[in-house]
Amino acid sequence: MPTRRSFMQGAALAGIAGIAASCTAPAFAQDTKLKKIGVLGLGSHNFAARFKTRPEGYTKGILARPYGVWDDVPGVAEAMKANVYEKVFSDPVELAKECDCIHIEHADYRKVLELARPGLEMGKPTFINRPFAASVADAEEIVRLARAYDAPLMSASSLEFGEEVPKMQAFAKEKGPVRAYEAYGPEGHFTWHFPHVINYAHAGLGGGVDTVYFTGDFQIDLRKFRNEKVPTGDSLCVLTYTPRGGEPPMIGMCHVNNYPGNFHVNVYAVKENRNFELKGQWDLNMFDKLNELYSFGKVPRPYEAILEQHRALVAANVSRLTGRAVKLDSLGGDDALPYTDGIRQYVVDRVLASAKK
Repeated sequence: MPTRRSFMQGAALAGIAGIAASCTAPAFAQDTKLKKIGVLGLGSHNFAARFKTRPEGYTKGILARPYGVWDDVPGVAEAMKANVYEKVFSDPVELAKECDCIHIEHADYRKVLELARPGLEMGKPTFINRPFAASVADAEEIVRLARAYDAPLMSASSLEFGEEVPKMQAFAKEKGPVRAYEAYGPEGHFTWHFPHVINYAHAGLGGGVDTVYFTGDFQIDLRKFRNEKVPTGDSLCVLTYTPRGGEPPMIGMCHVNNYPGNFHVNVYAVKENRNFELKGQWDLNMFDKLNELYSFGKVPRPYEAILEQHRALVAANVSRLTGRAVKLDSLGGDDALPYTDGIRQYVVDRVLASAKK
């Protein structure tokens, strides 16, 4: 059975009721030349590199190519460049100026706003890998810039685009209302893997998260459970939702860790219970949405959904620190995700070691 480790790279749109994603291609998409993708920072994936060669079985037009790369650790950008990118930049602003599309995977998500601002202010389509940002204020400012400068913006888990998401939406409509769900992911890193299950359920069942409560093990140092194999326990978030249409609030249980099994959302509706397990070509799903962003300026999910998903993750951290359930609307701009240099150092060590081989 495939897991996240074999996948590493799933549409769309339940979002908050009444909010629709804008899929209008801006003027730049009418230009048929290949757009240059510029990558800012090393992260856990290499999504932009997939534009080097057309993925097998992908038939849509591709109007973007990997071009430039930058990182703030000496030697990392050169290692990332390999035979995929054409140019290494010493200045992220110069990369934003020269490239047509901005791709941010920097593992230090405290720097995302700083890295995203130049390209957004130039109106360039921008992808930000999960987690979306560090603080609530940073997340809101990124979205404000995207709207102000008409810069198409995307940040997502690939699970949001799986073939089972529309099936989940149809099930909820036919068999609902939904009373509860259980969403699971097999890896336990707080800021990298909780977004998968939170976003997965959000895409399939919609928004309206009211409170979040965290309990269990807190895991954030990748090296401890990847390299040192330190045993870890389950991490759990309980989400309550605002009532929908006079019905009782929906309750969600999102949990992550290294137990057997694959990503899934088990949905408990009034008329039936059904488990939706992640299937399909997940990396191709993500590539498709990135290609629609870069080639045609299409945004796959509403900005309000991105912000609510980020607030839910931040609320989980505040709950971890306070020991209480946290309302999303109680969060201030300074409330943020936790960070440790172990996150960034893990991926830096890995890419530099690989470059020496």
